[in-house]
Amino acid sequence: MNDSRYETLASLTIASHFFYRALHQAPDAHFINALYDEPMFDEWPVDMANAKVEQGLALLKQRPNLHAASRDYAQLFVGPNTLTAAPWGSVYLTEEQTTCGAATLAIRAFYAEHGIAIDTGEREPEDHIGLVFSFITYLLETAFNAQVVEATHNESLASLKAFLSDHVLTWAPRFFAIMREGAQTEFYQGISYLAEGTLEQLASQVNAQYNSVNLYR
Repeated sequence: MNDSRYETLASLTIASHFFYRALHQAPDAHFINALYDEPMFDEWPVDMANAKVEQGLALLKQRPNLHAASRDYAQLFVGPNTLTAAPWGSVYLTEEQTTCGAATLAIRAFYAEHGIAIDTGEREPEDHIGLVFSFITYLLETAFNAQVVEATHNESLASLKAFLSDHVLTWAPRFFAIMREGAQTEFYQGISYLAEGTLEQLASQVNAQYNSVNLYR
């Protein structure tokens, strides 16, 4: 791998880890302060042109009100009322629009093939968008750790290509569109654009495909 591509994928690893935190866990003061005291969005790690990334960064310039962001996270992803943007792939890919459907089983099997068993202590479906970004981070880090063994390294990026094409890009764009339509804060509107744009950047790096499938939400 040339140095430029290595640096790009390293930056995408940092971004993917951020999206795991941002989409899987409710915001708290420590998280918000870490983002805006540094500040992360003024020095976004990925130096690649992408319109959605630019839109997202523009929306994320101003520090959000923590109470408003917490309320927005809950209504989008947690409840107790009907979720505005259900964060599980199975909801979009199965006609019943329920969790733990065939899409969940398929992504669980993909994790298992790579020696990963998701256990957050909450018995949650493995196709949660936050966990998806966590696994993307794992695959990228595995690729870097194996860079001296070219075959293993290529296998890691090939796995990322398959994961994105078969298990993520099929439904994630629809999820992010629903997320930003329903978000009440610029913070989560911005994250929706930023995350979708980052997936586009990842796809371009590993030649992943946006396959057309039936979506039910």
